[in-house]
Amino acid sequence: MVEQQEEVRVVEFYSGIGGMHFALKECGINATVVAALDINTVANQVYQHNFPSTKIFQRNIESITLKEFQALNADVFLMSPPCQPFTRSGKQGDNEDPRTKSFLYILNLLGRLEKQPSHILVENVKGFETSETRNHLLQTLSTCNYVYKEFLLSPYHLGIPNQRLRYFLVAKQHPHQFVSDCLLENGHSLYKYIIENSASSNDELEERRNVSAAAEFSEEAAEKHIAEVPKVASLSQQKFANYLPNRTIKMYLEELPDIVTEEHKIDEKVLIRFGKVMDIVTEESERTMCFTKAYFHYIEGTGSVLQMNKTLQKSEVFQSLESIDDDLNKGEIWKKLNIRYFTSKEIANLHHLPADFSFPKEITRKQQYRLLGNSLNSHVVSVLLRFMFS
Repeated sequence: MVEQQEEVRVVEFYSGIGGMHFALKECGINATVVAALDINTVANQVYQHNFPSTKIFQRNIESITLKEFQALNADVFLMSPPCQPFTRSGKQGDNEDPRTKSFLYILNLLGRLEKQPSHILVENVKGFETSETRNHLLQTLSTCNYVYKEFLLSPYHLGIPNQRLRYFLVAKQHPHQFVSDCLLENGHSLYKYIIENSASSNDELEERRNVSAAAEFSEEAAEKHIAEVPKVASLSQQKFANYLPNRTIKMYLEELPDIVTEEHKIDEKVLIRFGKVMDIVTEESERTMCFTKAYFHYIEGTGSVLQMNKTLQKSEVFQSLESIDDDLNKGEIWKKLNIRYFTSKEIANLHHLPADFSFPKEITRKQQYRLLGNSLNSHVVSVLLRFMFS
């Protein structure tokens, strides 16, 4: 349960299209975003379109003085710093990468603020948890008298049919403490996804392992454990209000006019060349790959594609292709699957952005996919905010 509280002032760093702001609205915390900071002009356009009353700072964070930070008078910092220095597919420049400087600057200022935020949430890619930057973050938090928890969480862990594994840290300043545990919608303990080399003691970790083991083998123990921990997760009150343990992609799809469907169809030449490395899913599938900023522009590894033919099995098509050499006939076989890209709105749905989220008309399709690829899942953040304020 989220405690009743006075309004808290939130600063959203690296605000993008407002994923964390939407998470704040979903989780029901009495909060006002007093400033959103991002240097991406297109992202700021989308943010302002959806949150017209929020003040946006389109500035390099390192140009913001200590005095200006003090004036924000923030109770909460929400941060999603650039992930490129930590991605497994990148150079992993870590704290030597120039894109990390702004985050290190915030950490440097944190200890110098007269009023430090009482709560902090940080999101980044898997890989951040082994970085020197993360070590510096933890050291700064400890010096500033914060307690914290770290998680590797994916929307898939919460029953959402999308794989997007991310690092999260939630911190609160002494004397605030975390609840002993909490339940997610899937019935799992949130602590199931905690990073085991975090500040938690070995004794605590061993105790959690024992509880999990008991729950696996004893129905009575499981029921007792469930009764003892608070439920902090809450689904959106819109189209996702009725929780299904294994939600399918169908819940997140749009009803498209034929012309839009055709615009998102994948060309036969592309299918012939890349079809076998695509992650092809159907509306009854219970997972999709992580959608990246290159989706719709590149094929391999950028996100799932949707098979609209509900009767034909993908395996049958692959088997038929084995005996065919010419591209003309291969193209005809691929056409039977009727494959298209997910629309930007459908990806936004999978990110659990609300039904009234929209892009300004001038934002191109390519820009929409890039922005969504750099965004986050609002529901995962909402669950963590509830946990942080419990």
